[in-house]
Amino acid sequence: MLFDGFVAVVDSGVGGLTILNNLQTEFPRCDFLYLADSSHCPYGTKTATEIKSRLRVIAEWLTLQRVSAVVLACNTASVFAEDLRREFDMPFYDVIVPTCKLVAATTVTKCVALLATDFTVGSKIYSKRLVQFGIETVSFACSSLVPFVENNAVKTSECDFALQKALRDLPNVNADTVILGCTHFPILKNKIMQYTGKAQIVQCVTDYSPQKELRRFGETIFFTTGDVAATEKASKFFPEAHFAHLNI
Repeated sequence: MLFDGFVAVVDSGVGGLTILNNLQTEFPRCDFLYLADSSHCPYGTKTATEIKSRLRVIAEWLTLQRVSAVVLACNTASVFAEDLRREFDMPFYDVIVPTCKLVAATTVTKCVALLATDFTVGSKIYSKRLVQFGIETVSFACSSLVPFVENNAVKTSECDFALQKALRDLPNVNADTVILGCTHFPILKNKIMQYTGKAQIVQCVTDYSPQKELRRFGETIFFTTGDVAATEKASKFFPEAHFAHLNI
């Protein structure tokens, strides 16, 4: 079966469902293909070569499926958006550029904190873009939090300890805006808020919009490259997600 005209939403796991939910609300007629690359999750602890190689495999498969566009609902993947645009003849939408624009419109003090994966923090892609708006970014590498979402272990003492270890210095930054720079982190938002004080929390957004007016069915199909049962357990916060295995 080809998915001609579907919009692909790609994430290393289930975190991108937070982006998909927003897209479904905004474009109810759009058909979506959600791809959780769970067998290679998390991306944020891998090398640039490993991540780019994996994204190329996914992009090649999506090209064969004739999808109309790809939304990279993953900050780590979004670091490579320009590379993918040059290599493949289809639109790729990232979450970093539109999120930076949102942050620029949100912050008053021009001091923000970024919570993201180790790779996203190391790439400095957020700080380089935000400095163009005169914004100082203090970054916190939080790859250790992703597995708690993927393993449906958010409500554990181990998760609380990992949060405390990763974010204990966050209150000292005095940032007026905190960026959840990983699409897994909104699922941890209530716990993260214990460290953010009065700061505004900004979740990732995408600037995807249909190339033409949609006359489709509002269908969404879900794939995971990992274990189906484990992926569905991790995505309980998104009840409509029923995954099929994809071997790529």
